[in-house]
Amino acid sequence: MTDPGLPPNKALVLTGFAVNKPVQVLDIDDAAQGFPKAIARRLIRERQVQVRTSPDLLSFDWQQDAPPAKLLQQLGQTFGSRYIVSGEIRNAGIKTDSNLFGLTQKRTRAIELDVRIYDARSGQLLVQQEFSTTVSGNVSVGREHVFDGAAFNSTLYGKTISDMLDQVASLVSATVLVQH
Repeated sequence: MTDPGLPPNKALVLTGFAVNKPVQVLDIDDAAQGFPKAIARRLIRERQVQVRTSPDLLSFDWQQDAPPAKLLQQLGQTFGSRYIVSGEIRNAGIKTDSNLFGLTQKRTRAIELDVRIYDARSGQLLVQQEFSTTVSGNVSVGREHVFDGAAFNSTLYGKTISDMLDQVASLVSATVLVQH
């Protein structure tokens, strides 16, 4: 997952994403690992940063808290990376509204991510950004669809997640490239 032609100061590691409410992503195959791996694939295609992934989270309770600088430095050294990207899936809930005295239903589903980019050397938070959108209609995905695969992306909710992952990858790339 690395490009030997890229400088080490452009190397990053993506950690597993914390899931605020695991019951909300039961229909999504491996969301905690799927999000960082899909972002990594997008970054690798750009070939501007060295990318590594870690199955570990930056928290012990599935909630995203500010990690200590020592942990960030240790993780950076372990993976030979200057930057650490972590995230939290804050909300992936489905809301059902009944219309016409309960004869019809409208379903909406949110996807809310919080993405953080740290400098592993200093332990500083460089960027924290929230991504949020909602989708109406058929909002389930199905665990039988591989995360970010063709069948996953053919669903309305999967396509929405894929579009959001493109935005996250752009943020990560832009943040790393402007650092010295």
